[in-house]
Amino acid sequence: MWFRMLVVAVVAFFVGKFYGQKEIEEELYEEKSCVPKKSVVFEHQDKNAKKVVLTGDFNNWDINSDQLFDLGDGNWSITMFLEPGRYEYKFVVDDTEWIADPLAKEFVDDGYGGKRSVVVVQ
Repeated sequence: MWFRMLVVAVVAFFVGKFYGQKEIEEELYEEKSCVPKKSVVFEHQDKNAKKVVLTGDFNNWDINSDQLFDLGDGNWSITMFLEPGRYEYKFVVDDTEWIADPLAKEFVDDGYGGKRSVVVVQ
């Protein structure tokens, strides 16, 4: 009798594990986008900056998300992988100063008396 219970428990464990794994794989597949992302390089120059962060609608304007790398001599850079689309963004310097990208080809009003940069990914 105990042997039969053990077999049932082992079978139930592996069947549950298999079906649970299949559900997880299906959820992961549904969340993945089939649209290939493109690399986009964002650069900023500021010799006095100690920290530069890229923020925009691609990262929900999170000022802790995408910090640029200090390349030396005031040059900062980050490469982002974005799906095709239109994105608004700004640089945040030293956690206090929000700056539009002077190298951007397009700008929009930021609603605070300034402007946001726009990048279009094809």
